[in-house]
Amino acid sequence: MIKLITPNTDDVFVTCYHEAAGEGTYYISEHALVYVARGSLDVLLDGKSVATFGETECVFVRKDHRMTLVNYPSEEVGFHLSVFLFFPRHLLFEFYKTFSEKDLPKKVVRSNNSFLKISRSSLLTSLFDSFRPYWKSGEHFEKHWIRIKVFEAIRLVLREDESTYASLFDFTSRWRLDILEFMEKNYMYDLSVNDLANYTGRSVATFKRDFSKLSDLSPRNWIIRRRLKAARRLLLTTEWPIHKIMEVSGFKNFSHFCRVYRQLYGQTPSETRKIN
Repeated sequence: MIKLITPNTDDVFVTCYHEAAGEGTYYISEHALVYVARGSLDVLLDGKSVATFGETECVFVRKDHRMTLVNYPSEEVGFHLSVFLFFPRHLLFEFYKTFSEKDLPKKVVRSNNSFLKISRSSLLTSLFDSFRPYWKSGEHFEKHWIRIKVFEAIRLVLREDESTYASLFDFTSRWRLDILEFMEKNYMYDLSVNDLANYTGRSVATFKRDFSKLSDLSPRNWIIRRRLKAARRLLLTTEWPIHKIMEVSGFKNFSHFCRVYRQLYGQTPSETRKIN
């Protein structure tokens, strides 16, 4: 099961404590820093291995990715502790407002990398050390304090790689995400029109207007059509069970899947499987 992480004010900072090695898969809906306080961590994005991170190492992960984390406890203390610091959209808006036009880089292009290792530094160490009393006590933060800390983290990421301007501030016209590129990568997830608008840096009205220029279908029907296309390819090229193909393609209800599949292709998934 993939857990959707959508942080709010109270869980911008999330701790992961484990006394045994383990694995978890999450869909990250906001940009995040992942910091390893104890033990080590293998990171996989969208099923592909990224790297192993040891104690006091940190990685920036772009939003809208399926992230698998394999944690290993420290032999010294007998447990694993890693922490997530998320960059909620409203705080990125606030941070962006602190820039003047002359502060912004002129020729930044979005990087194809979905993660970025943050160099060890006194600033990085002091940032996460300041959270230590909270992860030990479990107390909630004051909103003003967490805002300051997220701003510190944003500055660290921007200083590490200038191309991250285009990822962090994709709600601006100069770095706005391509709609179809985003939907091609995320059609299998349960994202509403509001989610699609938000993740591509648009208002709902602007998203609908921009999408109508790209397709005669509604966003929902485009996603269903794309899921069916993916399902048909898997039916013809793999021996996976039909229920698994349905789930991987993004469908949750078998009867609905069979009905819309037959409407589009004129045959049931089972009949397509016989062709394979």
